[in-house]
Amino acid sequence: MMPSEILREIISKRIGIDLNQYAWKENLKNLVLDIKLDEMYEDYVFSMFDVYEYGFNIGHCGLTSRYLVQNIEDSDLVYGKFSGLIGTKRAEKGGHAWVVKNGLVIDTTLMIMLPIEKAKEIGYEFEKQIARSSAKTLSEYELFSHEYKHFKENYPEYSTGLYRITERSIKC
Repeated sequence: MMPSEILREIISKRIGIDLNQYAWKENLKNLVLDIKLDEMYEDYVFSMFDVYEYGFNIGHCGLTSRYLVQNIEDSDLVYGKFSGLIGTKRAEKGGHAWVVKNGLVIDTTLMIMLPIEKAKEIGYEFEKQIARSSAKTLSEYELFSHEYKHFKENYPEYSTGLYRITERSIKC
């Protein structure tokens, strides 16, 4: 089981909705995991399979979503919040990013795809759609290779941190 799938189970229990009903179908999962990362930026991680295998996508929803927008035609990058993620890695206040295509939200953290209306109903807040040209641009500062280094230096604490939800989140 991939770290995203474990986190999806935890968030499902937390919000009282079985998110597994929205789990990526095999064809989308394969499409995402087969994406090759940009070798100009990444030194240690070379494919989305590597990213998802170690959970490097958790806390890097913007970067992961940018790779999807580059590889899924007519898709858009959206920034906002998802209340279910409040207090998780790099989402203290629920800040999140995801991809939208044909009226569906593709969440790269929880590996789910659901209709926009259902997403809003369960706590997704749409704040800003990013221009397609900007959405396809990668940053030389946010890299999965940084996560790889952190993983190597801090294993096994790194892995347990993927599923930690801070107490502060309960107050939000």
